[in-house]
Amino acid sequence: MKKIPKPKRGESTLIVDVNPLHRLPLVFVNLAVFAICCIVAFVCVVSMVDRFGEISFRDRSLLLSFMVNLEITALVVSGVLLVISFTGFVGALRENVCLLRWYLNGLILLIVINGLLAVGAVGIQFLSKNSAKSLFSIEMIESYRDNLDYARLVDYVQTSFECCGLTTDRYRDWNRNIYFNCSKSNPSQERCSVPASCCRPPENQSLDFEARLKRRFCGRSALAMTEQQAWNKIFTRSCVDAAVAFIQSNVYLMVGILLVVSAVLAVLRCMAGVVHDEVIELTRLYDDYYKKQARGARKSQARLEALREVTAMKHKLVHSRHHRRHK
Repeated sequence: MKKIPKPKRGESTLIVDVNPLHRLPLVFVNLAVFAICCIVAFVCVVSMVDRFGEISFRDRSLLLSFMVNLEITALVVSGVLLVISFTGFVGALRENVCLLRWYLNGLILLIVINGLLAVGAVGIQFLSKNSAKSLFSIEMIESYRDNLDYARLVDYVQTSFECCGLTTDRYRDWNRNIYFNCSKSNPSQERCSVPASCCRPPENQSLDFEARLKRRFCGRSALAMTEQQAWNKIFTRSCVDAAVAFIQSNVYLMVGILLVVSAVLAVLRCMAGVVHDEVIELTRLYDDYYKKQARGARKSQARLEALREVTAMKHKLVHSRHHRRHK
């Protein structure tokens, strides 16, 4: 417990402040996070306004809805971080105990979420591929041409993981799409084809218009070929298999990143806890100091009043004696 220090020589007021080495890093770190979150939230809102008619949560799982509407996911995450960083920034800047307590609770929440993600990253390598397939919906392939959100998500996944299709049928999943279906009754120009995102990249990475136009139709007739013939043109493995393999090969990197983030959050929480305790302690010190000053002032005032009364009585006594002599 700190003792009440004495004012500096020549000063009548006690001045004690929170250690700036604890407080200023909190102020600047949370200000930077707050500014970044504001920018991200603004970009997400603008994107949502542009795509307002396309955003929907109907007829799909909550997980799938957040996957296809990444603006909403980013907005939710940035919104949570924005609120937490705001309480940390203002709480440390203004030495506000209430906001610092909210900030401490917010950091605990983030640390718990990071821990759960780390456990999930470790546990996902033991996840069976059948269980992983249940997280995805074949509806994304069936509605590929009718739903722009599904099309963007499927193209991104197939390009990133170099895969084609979701289930054990792999690239032949595209037979379930009415536009790519290989039946003779299908009048579509894309009959027996797969999307360009399934195609293997050409050896010559030319970006001219003609090359890009040809690549758009690189999956033509892939469903009518044998698997070996199709393998020469497109990726034939399932995207679920590719995603699980990617996670399993990078699980330690993911866990390492999450642990580093958790360590940074733990350091921030320790610093915020120190600032919180210092503010409370300094509040107590100032209260004790000014109570002591007030008690001293009251005693001085009482002495002054007593002295005035004595002086007044002396003057009265002298005046009465002087009056008697004149008589």
